[in-house]
Amino acid sequence: MRSGISAQVWLVAFAIAATASRPATADDRQDCLKGSKETVAATIVACTHAIESGDYNGRELSSLYHQRGFAWSWTSSADRVDRAFKDYSEAIRLDPKAVGSLLNRSHIDNQRHDYDRAIADVNQAFDGGPSDYGKRVGYGERGYAYQAKGDNDRAIADYTDVIRLDADNKAALTARGNAYLAKGDPDRATADYDRVIALDPKYAIAYYNRSLAHRAKGDLDRVIADCSEAIALYPNYRDAYFNRGYANQAKGDFDRAIADYDHMIALDPNDRDALGSRAAAYLSRGDFRRAIADYSQGQALIWLATIVLSAVAIWLCYRTGRHAGVWWPRRTVAEMCERDVVDMQRKNAVLERIAVALEKHSLG
Repeated sequence: MRSGISAQVWLVAFAIAATASRPATADDRQDCLKGSKETVAATIVACTHAIESGDYNGRELSSLYHQRGFAWSWTSSADRVDRAFKDYSEAIRLDPKAVGSLLNRSHIDNQRHDYDRAIADVNQAFDGGPSDYGKRVGYGERGYAYQAKGDNDRAIADYTDVIRLDADNKAALTARGNAYLAKGDPDRATADYDRVIALDPKYAIAYYNRSLAHRAKGDLDRVIADCSEAIALYPNYRDAYFNRGYANQAKGDFDRAIADYDHMIALDPNDRDALGSRAAAYLSRGDFRRAIADYSQGQALIWLATIVLSAVAIWLCYRTGRHAGVWWPRRTVAEMCERDVVDMQRKNAVLERIAVALEKHSLG
């Protein structure tokens, strides 16, 4: 595997080093401001020379920092999160109403999981009077931050404002549907996903998200149908296989559930969710040996220890009752032991499944 620094980043570094001694020219500012992704190396060099020339200050200098920050976002994710962030911050320091830098920094704030700062940056950007496009960006970033913080009501309000400005905004409709679902309103979530699918029938994520809303409502057949649509559009859709497997398993169709988990394991042989779910499906089907094979050796040993300790606890319970029979009547001891067994079974549902599977296996 090659170094994590991309060839494009090396190109930028080389270009900067090669021209570091070149004096700034009047064209540097223009070359900086009209830069593009195709000329990213030259753009960063021009911006750097213009910034360091000392010929600009205030908003003009702020715009140069903003443009260089934007150019860094074309090189690599590391530069976008680090160097671009620093340039946007300097642009904002020079011009507190630098709307573009504030909105771009809010996006990086969200990437850094600094949601409070993302919200603050958007609020400050709104004070600068953004365009309708800027408002859409701001509402989207702030909605994302609110949703990440668990404030679904405010997230929904922001996504609704995006949709008010752009009724066909798939990202905002999908995000609002997710917020409705997180809030426990699967019907409104479904309505938003329906709109997304109407706008783009080949949008696999919308089908998968709608399957989650159907799952929340207990409509297993629609879960299966939507997951199947998502998989048809994107055959390696891991989560869609998982959700469809769940629905098939809940309906008692263990063979189809296992087939779905097989697909997940083919994508990732170490997928613990898939292995655990397939093991549970094998247990429900009575195939104890395959269930054990799907669980790690450590998990199997934990189960074995649980079984042994449970048996020891029962034996000690009856033994104590026999030796202390003068204090506890036999019926009381039996009742106490039964309560202990029930309690252990309640705390370890897996053990109960194993016991059932073992019984079926021995009878088979």
